[in-house]
Amino acid sequence: MHFDNKETRMLNLFSLRFPLFMRKLSIIIILIGCFSSAHCQTFKGTVYDRSTDSTLSSAIVYISGTSVGTYSDIHGKFDLDISEYSSMPITISILGYYSVTLSEHSSNKMYDIYLSPKMNELNEVVIKGKKGKWETYLRIFKREFLGETETAMECNILNEKDMRFSYNSSNFGYSSDSSTLRAFSSKPIIIHNNDLVYTITYYLDSFKYCRIKGENKEITEASTIMGNYMFKDDLLTINEPEKGKVIERRKSAYLGSRMHFFRLLYGGSLSQRGRYNISLSDNSLFSKGFSIGSKMPISSDSLLIRKDRNSSYIRKEGDLYVKFANKSSTIIVKMDSAYFEKDGYYDPISIEFSGEMSKQRIADLLPFEYVLN
Repeated sequence: MHFDNKETRMLNLFSLRFPLFMRKLSIIIILIGCFSSAHCQTFKGTVYDRSTDSTLSSAIVYISGTSVGTYSDIHGKFDLDISEYSSMPITISILGYYSVTLSEHSSNKMYDIYLSPKMNELNEVVIKGKKGKWETYLRIFKREFLGETETAMECNILNEKDMRFSYNSSNFGYSSDSSTLRAFSSKPIIIHNNDLVYTITYYLDSFKYCRIKGENKEITEASTIMGNYMFKDDLLTINEPEKGKVIERRKSAYLGSRMHFFRLLYGGSLSQRGRYNISLSDNSLFSKGFSIGSKMPISSDSLLIRKDRNSSYIRKEGDLYVKFANKSSTIIVKMDSAYFEKDGYYDPISIEFSGEMSKQRIADLLPFEYVLN
């Protein structure tokens, strides 16, 4: 085949440049692969029964408070992408076993997770107290567990019959006594939130409700609830007109919540409003901001200790009196500082709430994936 000089020059030029082009393309592909690997963090391991050393299949490995999770396979092995929540605790749960939560973990190692069975404990639980009290105990449990808000009234526990209770009462004298209610579940508690349209799977580790009547007949109540949970968003199961109403209800649940406060605390701006007051705000049209007060001098420059691009610490500055619109709460940092993240997660051991924020139980919580639109 004959080429004239111009065609020959063009062909030779392409032949010379083609290898260079391929080399550049290969480098780009390699760089993309490295970039993807650097940003994909995976939590890997195997789940075992601590009492028998046998592997456990169908254990759920998840980030509590989200819909991010996976199951162990028939050999007990799991592989969970935690890129979006690499600094948050990871929980491993399975029916009939105590959950295990790892606060610190690495994507550079394999983990052997040992779960302890709790079936013997469940089999020993009996309902103590007067006959026919199960409904009463369930009512107390739902009040303390779900909350007493309007949203809580729209929540149903789908497997109530799996609940077991232990009740004890002690009399300290003529005018002083106490009672303790403990709750257990033989299966994960399944909650359907009809108001916010979520299904929540809750792995209950412990529930304790105490009621103490003092000598002056004053009543003190306190509950301790420990467990982990996963969300399933059911928004796609409802019609379009109803979706808009649900989105508004979720927005209402978010504004003024603990999640809203810590997200805004991480990304918003703090402004001094006198020696004992600070305002917390952002530029969002949806947020009116919070006011933060204290009985001791408080500084907008020292309240936060910045850690990295995803997390921070709130410094102990006395009890913080927080107000959003007409919602008033008190936040108590129990240590020198308390950890929290930009998506709203906070260390539950280091922080205590009272007021409106303390009323937000499982019914009013939103998953960490929630975004205010």
